[in-house]
Amino acid sequence: MAFRIFPADERVTDLLVQMSQCALTAVEQLAEHLGQIDKVWELPLTDLLDTEDRCTNLYFSLMTTTRSSYVVPVPREDVYVLGQWLLRAVQCLVACAEFHRQYKLERPGAQATEQLAVIQHMAQLTLKAMGRLASLEELDDYWFEMIRLTRQAERTQRNYRANLLDEFKAGQAIRRMDTAQQLFDAAQALGQVAAEVGRILVAES
Repeated sequence: MAFRIFPADERVTDLLVQMSQCALTAVEQLAEHLGQIDKVWELPLTDLLDTEDRCTNLYFSLMTTTRSSYVVPVPREDVYVLGQWLLRAVQCLVACAEFHRQYKLERPGAQATEQLAVIQHMAQLTLKAMGRLASLEELDDYWFEMIRLTRQAERTQRNYRANLLDEFKAGQAIRRMDTAQQLFDAAQALGQVAAEVGRILVAES
């Protein structure tokens, strides 16, 4: 990394860490929400919506801090992209719960549980990685593992769609596919965070 006369504003990476924590919190809240036995669609979404609001506010603070800071740990455009994908991951997780309510769907099947486990692992790795952005240490392993997990999410999504078509009539299968797609989109968003980190690693090496 290039020599800097002025110290970088560490508030930027701290805000990215907080946004990553929102993603991890959201997947845990969603897993708890979908794990309920009776009428998932009747359960309130207050906690998930609060997490989404917090992440949105953090993203606004991230942009404000990035614009006002003289020196930031990573290029400003990369900060924008990282924050955008972190927020997107949270929004997709919330949307999954909202689809369950809108369509009045019961608890999803095993593939949803498997996908949530993958997303949770991705969120945990992302949280650790955002804390290392300033130094860029130990991020190669993170980037490589996220590629593997993204591929795993793709396989799970294909199996999920196939099973839904086998088990349900067309209308019901399509509704459940909407929820499955939101889970997959959340995994892809976290995968894009890793892809951007990989780009930063190449640019700064």
